[in-house]
Amino acid sequence: MSYNTVYTIPFKSLSNVAYLVEIQQDGFAGEVTELTGAANPFTVKIDDEDFLYTPTRFSTASLKLVGSDYLQSLLSTNYQQNRVVLKREGVVIWVGFIKPEMYSQDYTSVDFELQIECMSAMSTLEFLDYKKAGDSYVFVTLWDLLKKCVNSANAGYAHIYIPHVYSTDADTYAALTNVLESMTVSEQNFFDEDDKPMKLKEVLEEICKLLNWTCVDWKGDLYFIDIDHAGQYYDYTGDFTSYQMVSFSEVNIQQIGFAGSDNTLDILGGYSKASVKTSNYNVDDIFPSEDFDSLSIFKDLTNIVEGNKVSVKKIYVPSVYKLYHYADNLQVIDDISGYTSQANDLIGAFPVKVDSYNMIDNGAGGYTEDITNYSFEECIQARIKTSGGATIDSFNQKQMLEFAQSLPTAAYSGGAIAVSCSMRMLGRSDLAFFDGSFATPSGNLQVKCRLSIGNHYWYGTNGQWTTDPSKNFFWLYFDRTEIAKGGFVNNLNTKTLSMPYSGLSGYVIELPPIPYSGEIKFSMDLPLPPASLDSISAYGFLIKDLKLTFKRADYLEDVTSDKSDRIYENVINEAYVNELDEIEFKMSSYNNDDISFSKVVLGSDFLLDNLYNSISGAKIRPEENLIRRVIEQYKATKVKLNQILIYSPLINPVSRLSDNYMVNKKFIATGGDIDFEADSFSLKMIEA
Repeated sequence: MSYNTVYTIPFKSLSNVAYLVEIQQDGFAGEVTELTGAANPFTVKIDDEDFLYTPTRFSTASLKLVGSDYLQSLLSTNYQQNRVVLKREGVVIWVGFIKPEMYSQDYTSVDFELQIECMSAMSTLEFLDYKKAGDSYVFVTLWDLLKKCVNSANAGYAHIYIPHVYSTDADTYAALTNVLESMTVSEQNFFDEDDKPMKLKEVLEEICKLLNWTCVDWKGDLYFIDIDHAGQYYDYTGDFTSYQMVSFSEVNIQQIGFAGSDNTLDILGGYSKASVKTSNYNVDDIFPSEDFDSLSIFKDLTNIVEGNKVSVKKIYVPSVYKLYHYADNLQVIDDISGYTSQANDLIGAFPVKVDSYNMIDNGAGGYTEDITNYSFEECIQARIKTSGGATIDSFNQKQMLEFAQSLPTAAYSGGAIAVSCSMRMLGRSDLAFFDGSFATPSGNLQVKCRLSIGNHYWYGTNGQWTTDPSKNFFWLYFDRTEIAKGGFVNNLNTKTLSMPYSGLSGYVIELPPIPYSGEIKFSMDLPLPPASLDSISAYGFLIKDLKLTFKRADYLEDVTSDKSDRIYENVINEAYVNELDEIEFKMSSYNNDDISFSKVVLGSDFLLDNLYNSISGAKIRPEENLIRRVIEQYKATKVKLNQILIYSPLINPVSRLSDNYMVNKKFIATGGDIDFEADSFSLKMIEA
């Protein structure tokens, strides 16, 4: 966006410091109008929640004007329509937007006071949806997520401070390596089951909770604060293109000076227990199955009669699967809506319900069915040859199906996937569903399939995962002697006794011990007929009970037998009565949990207890790390001060504050109220 100034409101403080408020609109190209401020024309309130590990502390502002113009053009229709910028002697010290809320003012007087409520730029993230990076879900780094949130606020911060706390180990920490660039999570974590997105503020809060940080907009800059970190911070430029390392010095309250006498001291109680809940957003069904009862008919009931035999078939429009169809020249038919009458003759696949029965003499000069109700088989019909001669063979392999919708984008490991189905050959050119047997072929029936996770492909020839796209396939085989009997035949089972997946059967694909991240995909080609069928050709096949099943390893089932959320908790101080409210993580470490969107990946492995923390000099899970921090901070009561100070740029939310009357105690600024005209800052501080 390109914001240009529409109105300015200049004023001076009691100490004669020059301030300027600019009201800006996106794309404005007119003349700038100067307005007159009322008494206390610009005040700011910074959120001041007592809990030190709250993920965000943002601010609001109040702008007061006098005049005869109601400024109806400032009545916003969205949360980033009218930007408000406060400058102190030319330096930006607050950025926000006018709240898009209606207001009422006295209009009987010629001159009146107009009060406009504003919210900080970061606060507007509460109303902005998270949007995917592309058409499908991907894994995104925490660094890109953080930048996305900050950039979406449209604040144009000059400085963005980020604590240098985490790394993969001590060496990379010393090298100033940005570990957030190596930490990734699925974008699908930020969308619910109905594809409704999180707000960007929620995403930012989850990043901060995972890292035990607090995001604060403070006097025109943005801070990510680690309350327990006394070391260096990255000082990034507003576009995140460069940084310098900075440290923050201690600030003495008495050296700043007081602007009032209404100063108070409170004692904040401790807590008895702390708990962190990792909210596991589990992948319930990786591979959906077709519900035939919900499908719409593509071609109505079709009967094929031969003598006293009747083959019944209903052809449907698929929902879960995307099925492919081909003309006689084997070119893909993109739109089959005009092929209803030829549905049974198209090379390719359709969902079908099939049944067959006999007509018997009813003894009254007629015939009747030997059944009273249909007993349909729900299948995918795959035609590989037409009466016109077009044929699918090893030189003309064509894709038959894939899933119509994207499958879950997650980190996969700790189990296996089995592909299973049964196949029946159809030897007639009309693909009638009649019982019968076929001459024994000299080879097995083959179906070419593909399974991938991100850029990793299962290569069945060597039974391994590879990143080589040319080795992206495996074969399902069906025994030739069983095929010759004419009924449904299961694909060959590759499960062995040594595989720790009880109850799993079919073609088994074992997932790697370290996670593969990305969207999982599956596709299947039209079957290749067995060689040398001697007496009959294969015109097509029926595929029944096609299933892809994920099964966790047995030893993991012993560790976590369900998909419930995981709770971490510990005692802080048994002498206290109140428990700390449960803190919920929607991004979390992996602790033998099921396949989940919420699990963060660090490098090539899950985020476990492998994140180096410079404060403790050790590696620990983020959830446990937060509990340890809380215990250390809240095992004893804390002092809270509220002091009316002279407004000073020296005060920031990182520096430790000292008070000459509170010996051996250090404080951290947690919020307050600023009246810029009065040069006063009602500062709230909590013992750190």
